[in-house]
Formats: sequence, structure tokens, C-alpha cells
Amino acid sequence: MGYYYYDVTYLLVILGAVLSMIASAQVNSTFKRYSRVRSSCGMTGAEAAERILYRNGLTNVRIEHISGNLTDHYDPSSKVLRLSDATYNATSVAAVGVAAHECGHAVQDARGYAPLKFRSALV
Repeated sequence: MGYYYYDVTYLLVILGAVLSMIASAQVNSTFKRYSRVRSSCGMTGAEAAERILYRNGLTNVRIEHISGNLTDHYDPSSKVLRLSDATYNATSVAAVGVAAHECGHAVQDARGYAPLKFRSALV
């Protein structure tokens, strides 16, 4: 007879993976829907990011264009906001929203927001 060992950790890992997939599908679906809606201001994601950073006095944060879809992120170690193909030159509500979200991380970094420091230490 074989010996079978049941560890609840496996269940937790599977549950975490399923929840991550559901969240990712929701984000992709919402982004796709709102990427078809043009922003009323007509700004691109890069222009919106530039304006938000400037208004918050963050002239030391660079904005870079990176390839991919929803690969946008702020890198606190190099003070760079990276916007993906779907965000950088797009004028949709989704593009401006994603750019604003990433700028929020830069503002948090500049203000020493503790949860961002913790997340950065983990990554």
C-alpha cells in the first residue's frame, strides 16, 4: 500500500493561482473595454503621466516606452515609469487610467509610503 500525504499548502497554492487568474482576466477585460473609449482630454498615457509627475514635483522620474501589453510599471530603484505599447501613445480612458495608476506609485515612493517600501523589498 502506498502512503499518501495531504498538505493543506497545496490547496492554498492552487487557490492562490486560481484567484490570480480570475483577477488577471478581470483586469484584461476591463482594460480591453475601456481601451475603445477615447479620453475627453485627448492626451496619451505618456502625456498624462508627464503632467501628473510634474504637478507632484517629480521631475526626477523618467518615462519610458516598453513593449508588451499591460506591462506598465514604476521602478523605484531607478525612478523610471515604464508604459507599455497599449498605454504610451494611446488616448483611451484605459491608457490614461493605467498611466495615472503607475504615477501613483511614483508619488508614493517620493512620499516614503511604507507599504510601497515593503513591496519593493519583497520584489
